[in-house]
Amino acid sequence: MEVHKLNSNVSVLQPKQTQPPKSPNNYVKKVHRRRMAVIGIIFAVIVIVFGVQIFSAHQTYANTVEQIEISKKKLSSQKEIQSDLKLEVNQLHDTNYIEKYIREKYMYSKPGEQIYNLPSDVKTTTIQK
Repeated sequence: MEVHKLNSNVSVLQPKQTQPPKSPNNYVKKVHRRRMAVIGIIFAVIVIVFGVQIFSAHQTYANTVEQIEISKKKLSSQKEIQSDLKLEVNQLHDTNYIEKYIREKYMYSKPGEQIYNLPSDVKTTTIQK
């Protein structure tokens, strides 16, 4: 029972209005909607987690490929340096090359030879007497 007050000090009791009984069909629909919402939320969370994992794996793969390319470039440059050094070692076994190298690098000369230094654009010229 509900109590309603009127403008006076007296309250009037009125019977409580009852709602019509819920139909079982309406209740089933409500339960199904709730279950579908929960399943949808769980599915969305799973999709997001797997999406993040795939994105992370792709980033790792891209970084690895980039590192491989950098390593290949370094390897090729080191191979070029190694081939240049092997060539220089082979040339250092030649006495004519050693003489030329010492003259250019350390400004040595043969007896009776005069050396003139020119600007760096032009090679050193020697005159023999």
